[in-house]
Amino acid sequence: MALVAPLLVWLLAPPQPPEDSAAPSERLSVAPAPPSDAAEPPEDPPQDPPQLTPDSAPKASAQSKRQPRRTWQAELFVDVAYVFNSNLPQNHVYRGMYTNPRTNELAVHNVGGFVRHQPSAAEPWIFEIGLHAGAAVDALTAAEPIPGGEDGKFAGSEVFKHIARANVGFALPRAKTQFAAGVFESPMGVGSFWTFHNWNYTTSWESNVVPYYLAGMKIAQPLPGNVELAGWLVNGFQTYADLNPVPSGLVTLTWAPQARPVPAPRTGDTALTLSTQVYFGPESQRLGPDDWLVYWDTWAIYDFDDHFSLAAVWDFSVDRPGRVHNLQSMYTGGALFARGTVYEGKHAELDLAVRPEASWDPDGRFFGVEQWLISATATASLRLYDHLLLRTEYRYDHSTAADGFFYQREFTSDDDQLAGQQHTVFLSLTAWWDFWFGTGRKPAREPQR
Repeated sequence: MALVAPLLVWLLAPPQPPEDSAAPSERLSVAPAPPSDAAEPPEDPPQDPPQLTPDSAPKASAQSKRQPRRTWQAELFVDVAYVFNSNLPQNHVYRGMYTNPRTNELAVHNVGGFVRHQPSAAEPWIFEIGLHAGAAVDALTAAEPIPGGEDGKFAGSEVFKHIARANVGFALPRAKTQFAAGVFESPMGVGSFWTFHNWNYTTSWESNVVPYYLAGMKIAQPLPGNVELAGWLVNGFQTYADLNPVPSGLVTLTWAPQARPVPAPRTGDTALTLSTQVYFGPESQRLGPDDWLVYWDTWAIYDFDDHFSLAAVWDFSVDRPGRVHNLQSMYTGGALFARGTVYEGKHAELDLAVRPEASWDPDGRFFGVEQWLISATATASLRLYDHLLLRTEYRYDHSTAADGFFYQREFTSDDDQLAGQQHTVFLSLTAWWDFWFGTGRKPAREPQR
């Protein structure tokens, strides 16, 4: 017992010198421009900035660094698109797609906003709330369990589906351990549900298999060597409500070695992030380990500099691993990503991105029928004034399912003769606005030497 009190004092004491704690890793958001959740707020300039002469510049810089930083970030966005589908389905549904579920019409896929506070040495607490709505949100939560059956259909997910994120927590300043509970963006897979964070407008089939959100609690611990270990207890594989009385688990390991500045005339850093995660737990009323879902997800992203990046993801899962073969189900799939900046001006930037991908669902566990899904996507993204994103994208999808997979014309039921392929063209406009506000507390001063 004599060691407990000193240990608690060490864990809770602010570090010397103070420094911001790193945010736990989340789902890989391959976005070159919009501020990520872990983005640092800009330094507040002095109220009356002096003229930067050669003699005064160092003094002005030091004064600026002593100003309290903004500690809150707010973000608003709207995502609108027109989608042409060569199969012309009468129900206008892009089967199997969450982020862009409507075709052959002008659709508001997503509109919402976030307010968040990242932990720092001076303010080691976490707060995040986000609300959203639209066709993509309806598609994402369509499979949510309804507590109480049909009698509960106007509660449950009809309320929860508009909660994009809602979590609170704190970080131990010395150990940098972070604890949080609520609704989070999932760390599994490549690409965000909010498409303006992604290189391509549509998401891969792999992204529509793994969860976009998780409800529960997590703990994350940075380790030596730029490694982070995190553990989660969650309600289920993308569910707000409980599927059963037993939580599922997720363990993630992320490695992000120190970024290296690139030599001139190139700009930015060369950086690598590698992450692997294993999900496990019951996804039905049967609770035994032989009926669990076990899902292994691994992704990586490599930035050559500010203007060219590569990413990759590959997954493997087994549902009901303890059952005999004809009662098991298996899935594997992944994608490759490449993005390059071809034009960069003062108020405009043009990126090109490509993505080949393949997913094999031999037992129909995730897509409902036995098939390979093979796709290729090419996207041009024009960013204007850091608040508007104009995109055009072509995507080809091919299914090996015997009776087809994609809806076509009047054939919009799984019992119909469906199409084995489709060509889709997207024209999208996304607008977002984000800003930092609030004045944080100054970190504790260093002791006099």
